[in-house]
Formats: sequence, structure tokens, C-alpha cells
Amino acid sequence: MKNAAPLAADLTPGPTVAHPLLVGDWPDPTVCRGPDAYYMTHGCGPYQPSALIWRSPDLFEWTPIAHAVSNQIGMAWVGDIDFYQGRFYLYCSVARQHCVVHAEDPTGPWSEPIPLLAPLFDIGHIADETGARYLFNAGGKRIRLTDNGLAVAGELEKVHDAWPIPADWSIECECLEAPRLVKRGEWYHMIAAEGGTFGPATAHMAVVARARSLDGPWENAPHNPFIHTYSRSEAWWTKGHGNLIEGPDGRWWCIFHGHRAHHTSLSRCTLIEPVEWTADEWPYVPPEWPQDAPAARVNLELSDDFTAPTLGLQWQFHEDASTDRYELAGESLTLTARGAEAHSSQPLCLKPRDESYVIEAELEVLGSATGGMMLFAAPDFSCGLELTGAGTIRRVWNGMRQYRWAHEVPYPSRRITFRFINRHEDVAFQYRDEGGSWRTLQPGQDVGRLGDTTNGSRVALFAHGEGAVRFLRFEYRGLEP
Repeated sequence: MKNAAPLAADLTPGPTVAHPLLVGDWPDPTVCRGPDAYYMTHGCGPYQPSALIWRSPDLFEWTPIAHAVSNQIGMAWVGDIDFYQGRFYLYCSVARQHCVVHAEDPTGPWSEPIPLLAPLFDIGHIADETGARYLFNAGGKRIRLTDNGLAVAGELEKVHDAWPIPADWSIECECLEAPRLVKRGEWYHMIAAEGGTFGPATAHMAVVARARSLDGPWENAPHNPFIHTYSRSEAWWTKGHGNLIEGPDGRWWCIFHGHRAHHTSLSRCTLIEPVEWTADEWPYVPPEWPQDAPAARVNLELSDDFTAPTLGLQWQFHEDASTDRYELAGESLTLTARGAEAHSSQPLCLKPRDESYVIEAELEVLGSATGGMMLFAAPDFSCGLELTGAGTIRRVWNGMRQYRWAHEVPYPSRRITFRFINRHEDVAFQYRDEGGSWRTLQPGQDVGRLGDTTNGSRVALFAHGEGAVRFLRFEYRGLEP
């Protein structure tokens, strides 16, 4: 017999059990329920195309279907996705402008970004019972929208105060942000982030408030924080930025992000925890994981033979995804050279999803170009190998420690295969010689520092100089932890 639901005031906040949905740099998740499935997207940073839309029948199996923002130069941060009156709306920040894109079908086409012309940040969308639409903003503020949701119709107003974080907690800042709202019964519930994303392991958290009207008054939960990392000994750090969502069987869940402990180069992963309700109608996370919960499943292939007519959804360019940058033809991908060095080439990137993995790239240098593969976090944090048109293999690094191993070796061909073996952020860099044997140019590089950046580490293919580089295949294989 199931125990009676507790009262919120009787709950003692403490560590809870999170399971990963998407491992890798999938931060700031936002989730909505559409007419036929659930849909989710994430913050993207300076990578294009952006706002990859995922579909799920049950909140546990996820399949990518389309990018909502095609190629907007600059940073792209997602606020909130919602389905309202037969249309999907995605409120986001693109190139320092707060915008909305919309579509009838989440596979597209999506509209071009429509500027909202208001000083917004980390916004959440909701409509009340009369149809009035609002964006709730960081700092406990909100702003009215027009009925079509495509423009603001008022000024920001303060409606909610942050939950007071205890003074002796180790955090980065108060940073009340990322409000996500849902109505259940008579109550509007707001789950918001506090504590700061990039402070110590215990900084970030999700807190809950509720009100009977969007006008307030808003009451903070007596058992806050709703989700939190209490010590560095836990499996996930900086847990926060949550979404309350009801599953297809009526059970509730919270989807949020967090860093895997001691493995920050994967950046902020998308996580899930179960949610139950108190007798006085507050949401809370129980300390145990439900034994009958489904296993997470991700339907995204990272390897690529480049035979498809379009670039796979696993790929993004750093900063610029103009279609004249690449060509898919002849069972290969040709990248036009850009920039003078690997780190300034605006490379083609994907997100690794394992703590340990092996990657291979077979490529051919054309003209006077130089091409290769690297682990890339930002232009000032990268490391890898490249082949020049003059026949030299070179180590590539920027912002990383320079070890004693050889920086370059001659190579008698314009075609080569590189292989990197990453074991818990310790990477061996190899190439295949003319006889087919693997040669190690550098047996170990600590790449943990790649996790110091906002977006963590990506695998990147690049071409710089003059000419182009043809990539014949890319292979990704996860290794056992």
C-alpha cells in the first residue's frame, strides 16, 4: 500500500538521484508537450545551425528532427519552447537579440527570428485562463505579449522574489533565472534556477514557487531547493535549470541540466528526476529512483560516411554555417579552407556523449590547404592533429599545455587517417602510416581544461589556408567507462 503523501513543510531537502537523458553539451533544456509527442531543445552558444529540436513519445526516448534556427551569426541561447493553439513557439536569444521563431510543424519550416525588442533573458512562456500571454524573465520579472505571441505588449514588471539562499552555502550568485511555468489544478507552479551555473559544484539549483494567479502573490516552497547538488561527492554537479512536465502515464518528471562529477569537458548534460506531489499540492523529488522507469535512449548516430544529400543533424559549425562552406558529393564532405590556423577555421563540430571514446577521420588535402581533426572548446582552447599540403603532420594546440613530444613529422601522402583515443580526458593522438599501422604522435594530453569553457569540448573537423579538404569518413565509438 502506498504511503500517504507528505506535507511540504515536513520534507527535508537532500540529495536525489538523477539519470542522464542526453550526455554531452546539452544545457538549458526546455520541454513542451505537443499534440502527438514531447519536444525539447537546448542552448547552443556560438554553434550553427542551432536549437536542435528533439521528439519523444515518453520523455525517455529522444530523436532529433530539425534545427529551428538555421544560420544566425553570434551566440544562440534558448529560452523556452511551447505549443499553444496549434503552433510551436520558441523564445530565444540570437546574436544578442531576444527573438521568437514559430512553426506549425516542429520539423519545419521555422520562421526567421522575430525580434521582441525588450531587455529579456532566460525567458519562460505561459498563457493564463483568459488567453493572456506572458514571458516570465530572469530576476522575477514578466512582460505581456500580444495575442499572437510575436511581440511584447507592455513593460517588464517585478512579480516574484528569489528564494533566499542560506548565507553559508557555496554558490556563485543569487542569479534568479530560467523561469518555467506550468498549471496543475488551481495552482501555477514556477520552477526557476538560482545559485549560478558556473560556480562551485554546489552552486546551481532549481527552486519552486506557486500562485493561484499569474499576477501573484507568489509563494516560495517551504522545502526549497527543489533540486540541488549538496556536495562534490554526488554523481552530478551544478544541477539546476529545470522543467516540470507530466508524462504520458500521468507521472510527473523534472528535466534539467548538470555536469558529470569530475568530468566537466562534457559540459552540462540533460538529466531527469521523478516528481511527486505533497498532500498540500507542492511538487517534490523523492530520494529514490523508480524501479519501473524506462531506460533513456538516444536515436542519434555520430559516425558519418557523408553519403547523405544533407549534413547530418549531429553536426554544427562554429559561428558560421553558410552553405558555401561545404559540399556533399561523391561520398565525401569537402570543407572550403577558412582562416590561417585550425583554431580560427570555424570548424565543423559534434558533441561527444561518452566519458571515453575513440574517433577516426579519413581526409585528403586539396590545393594548399591544411586539414585535420581536433578537440575544440573555443578558439583559444583546442588540441589535435593536422596534415599540410606540403606533406607534414603537425600537432595543433591552443590554450593547452605543450608537452615534450614531437610537434611535427613528415608524411608522404595527401591522404591520411587520424585517430584520437580519449580515456577520461586523457587523449592519445595517432595517425595511420603508409603501411597501415597506427603511429602515436603524442601518447597523452590532459584535456580537462576544455571543460573550463561554457560549452565544453567538441570533436571538430577543419580546413584552413588556401584550397579545401575532403573528408571521406568519420567514425565515433564510445568506450566502456
